[in-house]
Amino acid sequence: MPRWSCEAGEISKVGDEVGAKTYIPAMINRMKLKYSRVAQHLLFWGAYFIFLFLISLLRSNEGRDVSFHLPFELMQVAVMVSVVYLNLKILIPRFFETRKFFLYGLLMIAAVLVNGGILVSLMRLFPDFSPPFILKHRPSYMFVLPMAFMQLSLVAVTSTLHFMRENLRLQQEALSVKELESRQLKAELDSLKAQVNPHFLFNSLNNIYSHSLLESPQTPDLILKLSGLLNYIIYECQDEQVRLEKEMEFITNYIALEKVRIDESVQVELKMDVPDTSIMIAPLLFVPLIENAFKHGANISSGQPFIHVELKQVDGELKFRCTNLRDNFEDDLKREGAVGGIGLENVRKRLDLIYPDKHRFEIKDDGKQFIVDLSISFGEATQ
Repeated sequence: MPRWSCEAGEISKVGDEVGAKTYIPAMINRMKLKYSRVAQHLLFWGAYFIFLFLISLLRSNEGRDVSFHLPFELMQVAVMVSVVYLNLKILIPRFFETRKFFLYGLLMIAAVLVNGGILVSLMRLFPDFSPPFILKHRPSYMFVLPMAFMQLSLVAVTSTLHFMRENLRLQQEALSVKELESRQLKAELDSLKAQVNPHFLFNSLNNIYSHSLLESPQTPDLILKLSGLLNYIIYECQDEQVRLEKEMEFITNYIALEKVRIDESVQVELKMDVPDTSIMIAPLLFVPLIENAFKHGANISSGQPFIHVELKQVDGELKFRCTNLRDNFEDDLKREGAVGGIGLENVRKRLDLIYPDKHRFEIKDDGKQFIVDLSISFGEATQ
């Protein structure tokens, strides 16, 4: 037999074993849950039968044998079981939960009256097993109304228990879905941040390497700045949100680190006007935008290059604008995410995940320059 056939067989065998290991425990759990519910129902009806039996003994003074009461109580329980499960399995799913309340009420009343009539008929067929305290002082048909009331009371109790259990189940499912979405969100955010960090480190190390080759006196200061930036990325950016002042400090140092790489003729301008720097914000949110601006706005062959970065707080919003000279930036837009492994698509995803319905992200192109505007409304971000 060819080797690849053996390997395929082994893979198939391993797959079957994994499938069995996951399927069997799930099947066992379902069986446990099923039998647990059956046991709960049996326990409930057993307790209800004992309750009826004791009430019958207390009200009877005929001195008859205890076994005399058993058939009648069993008939009562049978009638109650039929109306309760008719309600739980048919009437509630088909009528109550579909908001056909009037029809549900009519059918419920009809069911309890019919069941009461059936019990009275059984009492007439077997009068020897009918309790004297019921038949001695009134016609048997008068027992239909009390029996209907008992059925309705039990239906009300079991329906309440049913809805409480369903509500609890829905809450648990909602919590499970929310927890799953939260885990998925965190995984996506971690993945997106992981794309940012290597790209920034790669560019920064290239800058320092270039200065070290020139034996620039700025090299130690650049290394110190990079050390501070890496400390911010590795440790502080592990949190879902950071103080805005930390992000502003990072942006300032980042731009300072980039300026030493580009030509001195490139006009770089940074303006920040944020009175409240204690605002919590997602880390490294603006860096890809600034990074793209330096990539495409620092090309001196395109004319007089410039990069303008502005961050300000206006009327409950944090407004960020990054403007740079146009330089084949449109090609980059068509392959978003390809700028060193990250790009505008990265920013869009993070904004959608962290600030749904709380942000505006726009890119404008007038043929000469690109303007990226980002506004974030203050409020609790998604964790």
